[in-house]
Amino acid sequence: MALTVADITTDHRAYAQRRPDLRRQMIPVRAERRVRVGDLVVAEFENEQTLRYQVQEMVYTERLTASAEVAHEIEAYSRLLPDSHVLTATIFIELAELETVRDELSRLAGLQHSLFLEIGGRRVPGVEIPGLDEDPDVPSETVSVHMVRFTLGEELRDAFRDPAVPAELVIDHREYSDGTPLVGATRRALIADLALRS
Repeated sequence: MALTVADITTDHRAYAQRRPDLRRQMIPVRAERRVRVGDLVVAEFENEQTLRYQVQEMVYTERLTASAEVAHEIEAYSRLLPDSHVLTATIFIELAELETVRDELSRLAGLQHSLFLEIGGRRVPGVEIPGLDEDPDVPSETVSVHMVRFTLGEELRDAFRDPAVPAELVIDHREYSDGTPLVGATRRALIADLALRS
């Protein structure tokens, strides 16, 4: 299912009244889809619910009302929708010291190209999803937020959907190497993302 303009309200006063409840509802959803890899990197795996919330928040905070503006936000975020053979995540590099951010990002250059899903010992590389205004043929600078896509073939998709097969989110970068197993509620949520859709 895709997000549409009809899914998003531009009645900002009505949304403001519902916003605290929606935020509370989203906390556990996002928590089970959040994976910390080492000290500095967090991945939040996206689905339709998380993306609808993000679009709605953007429309609210930017006070957008025109259908074309809402459609533009949907286009930007819809690229992160998972499907039966694709998982997607927003990657955050969490740097607390403002005075060292530039040096740290320089040290971690290319980290967005160093993410993998390791499934039963086999690796699926994360592929960066460029911004709408970015040229996909021009290498991106390493910044604090990136979007990545993991595309699984039939065999690895089926393996990932078997909880008995170990799976891990791995970063294999010369300056930052770590991994976190995908288990429990997180694994169940991601398995649901890979459901075949008619």
